[in-house]
Parts: sequence; structure tokens; C-alpha cells
Amino acid sequence: MLVQVATWFLWLMLYSFLGWVYESTLCSITAKRPVNRGFLNGPICPIYGSGALVIILCLGKEADGSILSLFLSGAVLTCTLEYITSWLMEKLFHARWWDYSEYRFQINGRVCLLGAVAFGAMSVVILKWVHPWVSSWTSKLPDTAVLLISGILLALLVCDIIVTVRSVLHLDQKLSEVQRALDRAWEKMREDLREEFSERRGRFHNRGQKILDHLEKSSQWNGSRFKELLNQKRFQERRLLRAYPRLQSVHREALDVLRARLEEWKRDKKSK
Repeated sequence: MLVQVATWFLWLMLYSFLGWVYESTLCSITAKRPVNRGFLNGPICPIYGSGALVIILCLGKEADGSILSLFLSGAVLTCTLEYITSWLMEKLFHARWWDYSEYRFQINGRVCLLGAVAFGAMSVVILKWVHPWVSSWTSKLPDTAVLLISGILLALLVCDIIVTVRSVLHLDQKLSEVQRALDRAWEKMREDLREEFSERRGRFHNRGQKILDHLEKSSQWNGSRFKELLNQKRFQERRLLRAYPRLQSVHREALDVLRARLEEWKRDKKSK
């Protein structure tokens, strides 16, 4: 039983890597620059590996069935997984990591028809052609090798998860603190500025940046905790914001300000 579980884990890691290759390639082409599209640091997207493992375990015995049946079943299973994952990550980290709200035929921005078609097609390809080869390959490995490789990969995965989750929680805490500072500054700003912003609120989307500009001109800016937070340049924060350019946080204005600061730092670095 332990060897079987270890084999399943190998499959999960393999398909997570293939998912990372697919996702990073697609996003790199779209962004016209290299993008490491992954929540974790390593070259894996666990949601793809989990989706592949779900369809293998649930539909593997039906692999010889009709393509249409596999397509529909695979689409439903993987989209359900994607929806649950999106909801859980939003609740845990107070942020939405992907959003399909601009797509036609979507459900709460978490899943969409285009994604369902892609995942359904992937399910058919995996069950019909890819996994038979993968299963044949892993079955030839000695039990000791399966356990050893799985153990090493599991240790690396756990370490990666710990580092990433700590970084995301720190980012959420940082955004929360920055947002509170922005809100306090907004309340203290002069009435004429408040009226100006209120009049333009319908078409004004960078209130946070305007408040920041106001704060930077104040005598309390130097040595402030707010300045200290914005000047922190953590690798994990930059990596995540590059990997998820459409990341949405409940601390929206703080995230906009942080993004602007990182872009400014990036431009300054290039000019040197």
C-alpha cells in the first residue's frame, strides 16, 4: 500500500511539472517575457498534478470509453477542483489568484468555459495516451527507488510549501498594514482634497497612489513605518506578483501602491 501511495505521489509531481511547463509557456507567450507561473518556488503547479491524479483515479478504469464521455467527466472534475482551490486560497490568503470575470460563460470568476474545454481535452489526452506510458514507466521502477524518489520529492515539496505560505502570509499582513496606513492618511487629508477625490471617484482608480504622494511630501514620511514597509524588496513578493499579474487582494489600494513601488524599483535598477 505504501508503494502504491508513493507511486501516486510520483504521478502527482510529474503532472505538476508538466502543468507548470504548460502554464509558464502560455503566460510567457501572452506576456511576451519569461514568466515562472507557479504559486510555489519549484517548477511545479500542484493544481495540475492534483487534477491529473483525480481524473486518473476516478476515470482510469473508463479510459477505453468514449472520448466524449471522458472529455465531459474530466472537465467537470477538474473545474470542480479549480473552483474549490480558488475559494480556499481566497479564504486562506485574502486574495484571488486568478479571475475569469472578463471571460464569457464563467462562474464567479473562478472557472470558465474556455478552461473547461482545455481541461477536458487534457483529460482525454492523459487518459488515452500519456498516462499509459507514465504508468508503464513507473511500474518498472524498483519499490526502493519509488519510495526513495517520492521521499526526496516530498521533503522538497514540504519545504517549498512552508517557505511560500510564510511569504504569502507576510505579504497579506504587509498589505493589511499598508492599507490601514492609507485609510488613516485619507481620514487626515484636507477637506478640499477629500472633495476632489470624491468628485472623481467614479473615474479615479489610483486613490492609493495619490495618498502616497501626499504622504511622501509630509514631514512624518522619513523614518515612518509606512515608508519602511514600502521599501522592503522581498524576492518572494516580487516573484508572486510577477507570476500572478492579475492577483486581487481585499487590500486593493495597498496592492496597487506596492505594485507601483516594485515597478519603480525595477526601472531604477535597470537605469543603473
